Amino acid sequence: MTVALWAVTLALGTAAQLPFDVTPQDDSYHPWDQVPIIFVNNLAVGVTIYAGVISFGAIAVAMTILSGIYIGSVIGLAVSAWGVAGAFEAFWPFLLLEILGFMFFTFAGLLPVFRARLAFRANTAARVRSTSRIVDILYRTAAQIAASLPFAIFAAVLLAVGAVLEVAGGLPR
Repeated sequence: MTVALWAVTLALGTAAQLPFDVTPQDDSYHPWDQVPIIFVNNLAVGVTIYAGVISFGAIAVAMTILSGIYIGSVIGLAVSAWGVAGAFEAFWPFLLLEILGFMFFTFAGLLPVFRARLAFRANTAARVRSTSRIVDILYRTAAQIAASLPFAIFAAVLLAVGAVLEVAGGLPR
């Protein structure tokens, strides 16, 4: 479901080709200073997608749609400006890792939804630790977040490597 959601939103964004300002290359530009900025920006998007763990997936789906359309639009603009080969050459070092990172954040943000659905199907909705329904719900929520955390951490690592490769490949220009 995560891959399909990203594929559709990237395709929509590529087809939409939303207009973005392109700035000319600056000779005084120091590209390696951009790695932390790129990583923090991407991580902010990823963490927002991951917030789906506390919204039963709603934030994850909404942010995935917005992010996918945005990234797809950037791809579409690059293809129209540089051609398919030029866009591929500019994006191949990092884009796959960054999209995979965002996909893992989406999966982590939706994991509680998937697990709740499986628990409902298996009829395992019985209380776990407490006679209090509220405490039981809080315990289950914490367990769902804990189960999704390794996927979010892996996603952050992919985004970090993607930020390094983005600058190493010559972007942003």
